[in-house]
Amino acid sequence: MGQTPQSTSPINVECLRLIRESFAQSGMTQDQLTRACGIPRSTLANLLSPTAQPRVVHVGQMVKIAVAMGVDAREWVHKLERFERSIGGTSSMVTVQKRAARRAPGE
Repeated sequence: MGQTPQSTSPINVECLRLIRESFAQSGMTQDQLTRACGIPRSTLANLLSPTAQPRVVHVGQMVKIAVAMGVDAREWVHKLERFERSIGGTSSMVTVQKRAARRAPGE
């Protein structure tokens, strides 16, 4: 299964670093974290492994992991915001293409 370019984006890699650092300090095992946050162990193992290919971290996963470890997810968000600003704001963000507005029939 191929990962999207977002998995190696600087902001995603920084998010993985925050998660891994907090996990190392938590004293929890992967099994304990799995039970606490409800994310499959295989997914957590991929997120936590420093040798695995980077995986996309979804916001919901990040928040569940933070809550399970007793971390304030807002702290991570603030750190990620400061990180993004330090590397040039939105220049590293993926461009999102907007769909044209739909017209109602008969217009």
